Amino acid sequence: MTEPERFDIAIVGGGPAGQAAAIALEGHGLSIAVIDEQIRPGGQILRQPPAAFTVANWLADRSYAPLKRQLDRFGQLKEVRWLGGHSAVGLQAGSIVATGPDGLRNIAADRILIAAGCQDLAVPLPGWTLPGVYAAGGIQAFVKSQQLLAGTRVLLAGTHPLQLIIAAQIVAAGGTVAAVLFAQPRAHMIAALAAQPLTALGRASDLFAAGTAMATLARAGAPIRFGVGLSALTGRDRVSGAVTSAGNVECDAVGLCYGFVPQSALPRMAGARMTAAGPAGGWACVHDDWMRTSVPGLYAAGETVGVAGAAAAAAGGELAGLGIALDLGLLDADTAQRAAQNSRRRFARHRAFASLLDAAADPRPFFPAPDSGTIVCRCEDVEFGPLSERVSAGGSANAVKLATRCGMGACQGRNCEPTLLRMISAAGGCDDVGFTARFPARAVSIADLLSSD
Repeated sequence: MTEPERFDIAIVGGGPAGQAAAIALEGHGLSIAVIDEQIRPGGQILRQPPAAFTVANWLADRSYAPLKRQLDRFGQLKEVRWLGGHSAVGLQAGSIVATGPDGLRNIAADRILIAAGCQDLAVPLPGWTLPGVYAAGGIQAFVKSQQLLAGTRVLLAGTHPLQLIIAAQIVAAGGTVAAVLFAQPRAHMIAALAAQPLTALGRASDLFAAGTAMATLARAGAPIRFGVGLSALTGRDRVSGAVTSAGNVECDAVGLCYGFVPQSALPRMAGARMTAAGPAGGWACVHDDWMRTSVPGLYAAGETVGVAGAAAAAAGGELAGLGIALDLGLLDADTAQRAAQNSRRRFARHRAFASLLDAAADPRPFFPAPDSGTIVCRCEDVEFGPLSERVSAGGSANAVKLATRCGMGACQGRNCEPTLLRMISAAGGCDDVGFTARFPARAVSIADLLSSD
C-alpha cells in the first residue's frame, strides 16, 4: 500500500451531499479529498457521461438545474482533490483505505464525511437472475449517462413512484415501456399523501414531476396499473415476460423498483451507531444536528443517514460542512448556527416528505413470493428454500451466514441482507443487527492486497 496521503478532510461520495459539504468548507484553506466510484462527480442523481462522450440535452429537465449549478460550483473549488474511479473499501477513525486504478491507497484525515448514497433494494423472485432483469436505478443510470436503453420493451414493476420518472425518461430516450406496475392499490398511495397534505404540497414540484411523467406515458401508450403484483419473470436465455396478478406481460427488460436502502458498510465498519432505515430495510447512520456520528471525527450525510432524495442530501451536506468547520474552530457557535438555519429548514422539510413517500411506497405488504429454488444471495448462489429452513432453526444473521454462506460473497451482503433480515423477522426473530461489517466494503483484487504491507 502507498504511504498515507494526508488531508484535512476526506469525503466519501461526490454526489449532492459530498459536494455541498465541500462547498460549505470553501475559503478556510483546508485540503479536501473527495473519493467517488464514478469517474466524474455528480453521484447517481447526475450521472455524467464519460468526458469523451457527448449527450445532447443531458438532463435538460429543469428539476436538475439546481444540482447542475451545484456541480459547476463544486468543479471550481481549488482546495478539492478529486479521486474519481476510487472505491473506499476500509474505514477507521482518521483513515480510509481506497482502491483505484493504481491499487490500494491509504488516505489519512482528521475529519471524515461519509456521503455514500444509496442503492436499489434487491428483491428476489422467480426469474430475477435472468439477463435483462435490472434494478430500476441501473436502467436509469444507462439512460441518464448515455441515453442507452436496457431493452426494446421495458417493464417497470414495484412500489416506488420513481419508476414513473424512469419510465418517462425511457420514452424520452426513444424506448418503449411495456407497462408500469404498482403492486399497491392507487388508493393506498393517495391515502398516504392525503394524511399529510401540507407536507405533500411542500414538495409540489415532485408531485408535478410525477404527473408530467404520467402524461408522457399516456401519450406513449404505456399503461400504468395499480394493485398489480409480480409473481415471476420468465425466459430462457434472457427475460421475455412477466407473470403478474393481472396476466402476463411481454418484455425484454425489467426494472424492479421496490425502494432504496442506504450504503451503510463504511459507517458500520467504523462502529458508528446505526438505526433501521425505513420500510424498505437497511441501516441509516445516526447523527446529531451537525451530522456528527457516534464515532469522533466521523460525519455522515446524504442517503447514508436515510434515503430522502437529492435536496435533503444537499442540505445535510451543508450541515456537515458547517459542523466540521465548527469543530475545527473555523467558525464560532453563533456564526455556525446562523449559517445553518436555512439548511436545517430545508433538511427537515425534505426529510418529512421522504417519510410521507416511505408510507406511500412501503413495499413490505407487496413483495413477490420467492419459491424454494429462487436465489436470494447471488454471490454465493444460496436459494430461498435451504435459507428458509436454516432461518426457521433460529439464530442471528451472522449465524445464518456462517451456516449457509448467505452474505459471504463479493457484495458483502449488500443485496441479500435485507431479505434475510425480513425472513428472520417473519420467523419470530427481532432486533437483529445484521451482518458484521468487514473489510473490504467492495471487491478488491488479490494483486492489490498482495502488494500492500
